This record gives sequence, structure tokens and C-alpha cells, in this order.
Amino acid sequence: MTSSRTAWLWIVLLAAFIGSTIPNLAFPDAYIRGGVLLDRPKATRFPDDNCSSADNRRACELGIGDDPLSSLGDFDTMTGLELGLGYAIMPALRLEAAFQYRPEFSFKGQADFSLLGVTDERDVSAELTVLSGMLATYLDIPLPGFGLLRHTPFNPFIGIGGGLSRIEIGDTQMDSQVSRFIVPGDQQVSFSWMVSAGLAVSLAKWTIDVAWRYTDHGSIETATGIARKVCRIAGCRLPDIDLPLAPTLGELKSHGLTLSLRYAF
Repeated sequence: MTSSRTAWLWIVLLAAFIGSTIPNLAFPDAYIRGGVLLDRPKATRFPDDNCSSADNRRACELGIGDDPLSSLGDFDTMTGLELGLGYAIMPALRLEAAFQYRPEFSFKGQADFSLLGVTDERDVSAELTVLSGMLATYLDIPLPGFGLLRHTPFNPFIGIGGGLSRIEIGDTQMDSQVSRFIVPGDQQVSFSWMVSAGLAVSLAKWTIDVAWRYTDHGSIETATGIARKVCRIAGCRLPDIDLPLAPTLGELKSHGLTLSLRYAF
């Protein structure tokens, strides 16, 4: 069984365990939550993962600007959906299992590439998707119980959680004016975690949550495989080349807003 399948088996077992511990949905403190995500990722660098590999083309030497040979760039803003199931284990403490899906978003930047002792700089791009499962704890912070504050529906909260994320990166394209290297993509399952702070607005059984969240989604890895070199212009006489490549490894971290709606049973 691959590491990816093993990781997702653990997610299923964790979800089954959590489900067995949650009271009957008639329990008044149980709830379901659905929401939308808007995240701004941090820039990242993709050096070769294994400098001792004979197939690495970047990480173990210096290139343009005396920086390690690598791909460096930014991600597009990520949007996504979230579904959670939770309950209050204490009056101000909630336990929640949630799944987030962030569909295709882009990575774009510059790649230093070394071939036959010659280093050049290329435009680099790739498409990614992220699927995550997390177990989180939220602490509801009561407002001071005086004056009008105790009669308002507003309730601040903070949260922390951890779980697993599956990050899939498609083929990475490295473009010069006349040629393109196509590096195979891959998927990586790794530990992820988040911290959150927000404000809840209670409307009887319904609650609106608006929260800021910082998330470390884990690692992004391209595959060990063959990079294909192809021409980008008509009449190009450069021969197509296949090159063995070692994997590159980057990180995905983001912060952003979550808007969700809770329904209490």
C-alpha cells in the first residue's frame, strides 16, 4: 500500500472514530457547518529534494544572483469550500472535524535551470489542488457580562487544529523563448495545521462565523521522472530531449478569511 493510501486510510479511521464519539444529532450542542474559503498563499521556492541524486539539475550549485538553483514564485489566491461537524464538549469549548477542498489554483515564477554546464532562467508555471481533513478545537470567548454587551448575539472565538492535506501539483512548465521543459507533477500527503480567530453571530439555531485563519498545508513535491524538452515556435530545429529529474520540494502556507454558517441540532 502506498504512503498516500495509508494516509487516507488513517483519515477514514479518524473520521469513523470521531463520528462514533459524537452524541446523537438530537443533542442540542451538535452542529453542522458549511463555508467558503478565501486564502492568500505565501511565496515559495522549489529546490531539488535530494542533492546527492545524480538527476538533480538545480539545488546543489549556485546560479543566477548566487542563489541556489531552484524555482521561485507566487501562488494565485485560493478559493475553496469547507464542511464541518462538531459539538460543544463544554459550554465554551467545541470540538470539530472538518474537510476543506481548494480546487485548481496556479503557481507562477522563475526557474533557474542547469543543462550541460549552462544555466538559464525560465518562466515556470503549474496548477495545484488541495484536499484537507482536520480536527480542531474552538474556544468561545464570552463578552463581559455588563450593559448591552451581554444581550448582543456576538461571540468571539479562537481555534487551533491539525490533520492531513493532500496537495496535487500538475505538470510544471519551464518556458524560454524557443523551448519548453515539461516536468511531471505529483501528489504529497503530509501533516497540516491551522490557527484561527473570528467572530460568531448567533441567530437562534443558526450562527454566522467570520474568521481569519493561518494554515500550513504541508509539502508540495514534483515527481521523480522524465522532463521533456519541446519547441515552442514554428520551424524550431532544436531536438526534443528527455531528461531524468529528481523531485523538487516546496511548501504551501496561507492566510485568509472564512465565511461559514452553522446549524445547531
